[in-house]
Amino acid sequence: MTDCLPTARNTTTATRWRSSRGVAALLLIPTMLAGCSEEPAGPPPETRVDRQVTPAVRAVLPTRPDGPLPAGTSCSSGGCHADFRSARFVHGVLHAAEPCSVCHQEDQGDHVFPVKRPGSAGCTFCHEETIGHRVYQHGATDVACLECHDAHASENVSLLRSPSVATICAGCHRPETPAVPHGPFAAGACVACHDPHESDFPGLLRGGEGPRHCRMCHEETVDAMATARFVHAPVTEQCQSCHDPHGSDHPHGLTDAVDQTCFSCHAEIEAMVAGASTPHGAVSLRDQCANCHDAHASDRPLLLKDRQDVLCLQCHDQPVTARDGRVIPDMTPSIRDRAFKHGPVESGQCTACHNVHGARQTRLLREQFEPSFYASFDLTNYALCFECHESALVTEPRTATLTDFRDGERNLHFLHVNREKKGRTCRTCHEIHGSDLPSHIAESVPFEGSSWALPIGFEPTATGGGCAPGCHVPMQYDRVEPINPGVVAPGASP
Repeated sequence: MTDCLPTARNTTTATRWRSSRGVAALLLIPTMLAGCSEEPAGPPPETRVDRQVTPAVRAVLPTRPDGPLPAGTSCSSGGCHADFRSARFVHGVLHAAEPCSVCHQEDQGDHVFPVKRPGSAGCTFCHEETIGHRVYQHGATDVACLECHDAHASENVSLLRSPSVATICAGCHRPETPAVPHGPFAAGACVACHDPHESDFPGLLRGGEGPRHCRMCHEETVDAMATARFVHAPVTEQCQSCHDPHGSDHPHGLTDAVDQTCFSCHAEIEAMVAGASTPHGAVSLRDQCANCHDAHASDRPLLLKDRQDVLCLQCHDQPVTARDGRVIPDMTPSIRDRAFKHGPVESGQCTACHNVHGARQTRLLREQFEPSFYASFDLTNYALCFECHESALVTEPRTATLTDFRDGERNLHFLHVNREKKGRTCRTCHEIHGSDLPSHIAESVPFEGSSWALPIGFEPTATGGGCAPGCHVPMQYDRVEPINPGVVAPGASP
């Protein structure tokens, strides 16, 4: 540690002290108002005074002297201010030949030595670079530098009055102790973020206003934002929109729980979650919204962390028990391992059919979808499918274009679905996510809620196909050469 001011061996004038700038720098701790030097004990040999004190002198020194000091004594000898020279850190000015006169006037009587310059002016007379050059000054400097520093000596670096910077700050600033403190706050490193003397930025911040300051440490977020296609607006405006810079009772220093933090802006999602009769566990479990979304930046729309199907399989890569006790099977085989995938599955758009924040329909579906094997025909029961498919698929008895499932022009979708009793639903023949057969035809399906896997027995041909299901005898169809040209679908004209 080097002297913060020259010793008597260099100069004895205040002007020369003022021009000296040999202040020792500490990691993350800026130049303090009072300089210091680390000395083993006492001043350099050539300035050391005789500490031998006579019994007569010793008798008067423990109490405040009421007259001139006896010969051979000084302010720092004999029992009054001896600790000024023995402390670990000593103000450099105390090494001068007549150190006290640098800051104090002559004895005004009754052993009173007023300071030459009141308040902080006594310190800034030498440490003029420390204060008064930037937009915002620390309020403590209006009172006196001595609120934080000892003017003579200390056992603490930078002549601080306490071993901990945080303890000094807490003398005026009394933040609550959060359950999840910010790293610098937990370490008591207030000066990692704040300049204790002055700054060009509100809050005496070191790095700039808003997000600029946080980026001093959080470089990974800066890098992500620099290259990402989508950046969350609050990140570019004010980190404190979501985070408490000192810490909080929530993970990641959030000002509230994850979902409530998000809902503070996304009220429409909050309403959707609150009104859902089928809630999605991913919204309420673990990291809540952060299970799927990156709160800062992403290359995917809606700040998603990955493709939707990849995100969904973070949970649905194993059987999951739903709130109603139903076991949702491992979705990996139907999503990853099928030769023919449903269009939304192929593109990874699970939200084409599912409302992932919560839904009013079963299975988080966006619209009504008939879940049973048999159902009386009602067009509204197929609202989900008809968001993409033509409803005429099941309302027109004859067609040459609407579907490949026809015998000549006889619409076999109409034949199976459009019935008053025991109409076959989409689930009767199709695997909704994907299968190894064309048109997502299933190999087998559960029969009417039972444990029996009803076989479909579908065999495609170049212009048609056939099936041998458990519900009727094997039958064939052909779009070019009708197999049953005289058969008329119920309710249809020849």
